[in-house]
Amino acid sequence: MEVLLEKTTDTPLIHFAPGMLVIEGRSITEDILGFWNPLLAWTARYIEEPEKHTMVEIGLEYTNSSSNKFINEILRMLSSLKTKGLDVEVIWKYEEDDESILQLGRDLESLCGIKFAFKEIDNVRERSRKLTIRRKRTGEEYTITGRYWESVVRNGHSEEYEIVEKKEEN
Repeated sequence: MEVLLEKTTDTPLIHFAPGMLVIEGRSITEDILGFWNPLLAWTARYIEEPEKHTMVEIGLEYTNSSSNKFINEILRMLSSLKTKGLDVEVIWKYEEDDESILQLGRDLESLCGIKFAFKEIDNVRERSRKLTIRRKRTGEEYTITGRYWESVVRNGHSEEYEIVEKKEEN
């Protein structure tokens, strides 16, 4: 029972697995129902047989109001776990100086009733971190920056590679 959707130019990375829900990137898809309804269905199934601890990590670069409604609904559904005595942890990541995403997190926190941990991301450092990627077809490995990887994803070539290792810049 796992959902893994790669990040695209208009949809976020989604990784939903028992005990862990991750949403990262831009959410501006035009097919709002086609994208979010299966995730609502997954969440509904999950809350029927949840883990004792559920960690939600959300890091949005940009999102539209329609996506915000679906994210709010997922969080609202997860808040029902607290009434069952289970632990729900939400980490809301936002880029430094991005007041609108920070405020969105505060608004969603007040709407769903789950206490968020807010984590400011140093965007310059994150984009300069080194990644080792492997071309799936040939097995060749390359070391690139996070910024370069973002352009690979934006241009639709992420399916050709897999991330082997992430390294922090010193």
